[in-house]
Order: sequence, then C-alpha cells, then structure tokens
Amino acid sequence: MSLAATIFAHSLDWSRNIVSLDRRGWERIMVGKRFVFIALSPLLLGAQSPPQSPAADVADTALAKGRYLEASDALAAAAFGPDGKVRDEDAFQMWEQVSPMLTNELDPAVLARAEPGSPPDPSWATRVAAATPHDAIEEIVRRARDTSIVILNEAHDSPRDRAFALQVARALKPLGYSTLAAETFDSEPAEPGHASMIDKLRQDGFVRISTGYYTRDPVFAGFVREALALGYRPVGYEETSKQRPKEGGIAPREKAQAENLAAVLAAQPTAKTLVYVGYSHVAEAPLQSHSGKIDWMASRLKRLTGIDPLTIDQTTLTDLSPRERTAYAAASARIGNRPSVFLEGNNPLILGRYAGAVDLQVVHPARAYRYGRPQWLVEMGGTPLAIPKELLPTSGRRLIQVFAADAPPDAVPLDQIVVQAGAPLPMLFAPAVPVRFTIGS
Repeated sequence: MSLAATIFAHSLDWSRNIVSLDRRGWERIMVGKRFVFIALSPLLLGAQSPPQSPAADVADTALAKGRYLEASDALAAAAFGPDGKVRDEDAFQMWEQVSPMLTNELDPAVLARAEPGSPPDPSWATRVAAATPHDAIEEIVRRARDTSIVILNEAHDSPRDRAFALQVARALKPLGYSTLAAETFDSEPAEPGHASMIDKLRQDGFVRISTGYYTRDPVFAGFVREALALGYRPVGYEETSKQRPKEGGIAPREKAQAENLAAVLAAQPTAKTLVYVGYSHVAEAPLQSHSGKIDWMASRLKRLTGIDPLTIDQTTLTDLSPRERTAYAAASARIGNRPSVFLEGNNPLILGRYAGAVDLQVVHPARAYRYGRPQWLVEMGGTPLAIPKELLPTSGRRLIQVFAADAPPDAVPLDQIVVQAGAPLPMLFAPAVPVRFTIGS
C-alpha cells in the first residue's frame, strides 16, 4: 500500500469526526477529462491522492455515456468484499456518489458495515434537546431579505439535499433572487470557439450528461430544470484549467472559485444569487486544521465583494454517519415532516466543524416513503407514473428511465429507478409533459 493510501485508510474515522467535507477526507474533481482526488481532511493535506482504481475508470467511462447501472455495479463489485467491508477506497468513495443517482439515497446499514465510525458526541444530543426547532424555509427567507447572496451546501452523495435546494430556490424567487451559481456546472468550452455546456443549458434548458458531474443525478437535474423554469439564470464559477496550478491544492481552487464568482456578481451588481456548493465551500470563516486555517470559497467571496452572505449547512446532522446519528435521531424526532433549523435562544444551533462559520444548519425529517420512493422526492412535484408493464423484468432487475419526449439523446433522465422482478413496483415521477420510457444500462 502506498504512503498516501496508508494515511488515507488510517484517517477515515478521524476525518469524519472533525470534517464534514465528504465524510471520508477526499473530494473528486474533474481535471481535464479525468477525475482526481483533492485531500480535504487536514491529516491528508499535502499527501498524494490514492491511485484511481480500474473500476473507477470503468465507471467514469460508463457514466459519461449515461450508463448508470453499469457504473454503479462496477464500483460496488470493486468497493465491497464478501464481508461487506470496503476493500477499494477509491471505488467506494465514487460508489457513494453514483449509487444514489439510482436509489435516491444511501442505506445507513450498508455504510455502517462499510465504514464503522467512532462513538457519538453526547453533547450534541443534549444541545438539540435544549434548542427550539423552527421551519427552515421560513428562517432562510427571513434572513435572505438582508443580503443578496445565499450559499447552500450539499453532501455529494445526498440527492435529498438537491431537493431541498429546489425548495430554497422557490422560496427565494419572490425576494428577487434570479441567479443560480453551482460549482458543478461546466463553463469551459469543450473546444475553442464552441459553446460551453452552461451556454447550451441556457439555450435549450436540457440538462445533459455533459452539463456537469453531479447534475447527472436526475434529482439534481430536476432542481436545475425547475430553477430555469422559475427564471433563474445558471452560471458556473469552478476553477478553470488555466487557473489550476500543476501542484493542485485547496487554496488555489478556493481562490479561483471566489474570484470567478465575484466577477459574475460584479457584472450584474443588482442581481441576487443562490450559490450551491459542496461541503465546506460554504464556510464564510476559515476552518481550523492541523496544518493551519483553510480559507474556503465563501470566506474569500465575502472579502472580495464586501457582502455578508447567508450561509447554510445541511450536511452535518444526518443519519449517514454513526457519530452524528444519535443527535440526528433526537433532532428529527422533534421536527415532524418539515426541514428545520434549531435555535438556542435567538442564536442558531450550529454543531460540529461549521460552528462559527455558517449562519444556519438544517435538519431534515426522518426517512419516509410514498409510492415506493422517498417522501422528499414526491414533494419535488411532478406526476406519478406507472412503469409500463412491457418494460418490467421477468427475472432479475432492470433500470427503467423516463425522459421528456423531445429530450436529446444525451439528456439526463427525468427520473429512473431499478426494479426487481416480483417485487412491489415503485412509481416514476415526471413533469406534466409528453414522455418516453426506456430500459437503461
């Protein structure tokens, strides 16, 4: 095992306990035509990334062609051993992000077997019990009136976060918010003189496989599609190939993102902007690490623009990590079916790494289901559609997808689901437009 891989393996629990970045310490980003890892855990800073596994290469190729099931199966086969434990860290980290594009959520039981964590911090549940829950959307709207930038983060393996982002976009529109900035949007032309993916998105409104990496998730694509229908203008601000130094690193990327976004805002000074980011890019104050403080994108953007953004975390209090699960159970038991924030007196409760670095921390309701799908997916809207009988498998399982009838061949599905022969049938969801069903691969 390489030094980097050894450090990586021994740091997983530690990095999760103090860093709610990707819960494992690395973030995959696109460099040219290939994904690489950036070390996000402070313990890993300066380490080389673990080598990309053959399964990750296969999955990258399959996913770039819209072959979701092939990508997920290849990653699962490489990631898990017969005992259910992780044997390929690279494949597992990618599986965590690809699998929910098919299932809408990760299974805590699978994660518990794959990556056992350290015990929970009892003070979190105690503070939750003493705090008062408030409707998250109402609190966000109240505070968003006082700024022109709202920054919301996501866990890259949680489509539910993207459904909530749509709720936020809908609620902010009456306040005059009209720009949607997302780090996943590919704003670089594939070839000189050609339109970028973000230009194509603005022109025809179709979210394509090439629009961005995370927008390949039908839920993310649905969020973007509905935001466009509301009148939001999509913009990208990710670090470009020209801005990226050979040695990589967190600081250059955060600097480039902040400068790119500041330039977008300067070009439309009266616009109000919803910025959708991953994990710690939301931090508007430097976060402490073993190697010093990390100045993330939101912190840099705040300095560059002089605008105090409303920053919102929704990645900390969840049921996916053993360390947070006890506190999450205590919180979700008190909020019913509405995403909420907790207040200690007049001050928002912010637990974990983002204390002092974000304004609000959202807790989502406990898992509930309707039509065989997560309740939050139903609440995104759309019409429930029965799967045509002729597409159902007679044995094994099959990926069923639904597209807009006029969607281009490279469009992201409106919805998709894996069905098992003989099992109860879930419903698909799509806007009230002509559609076509397909069997995916």
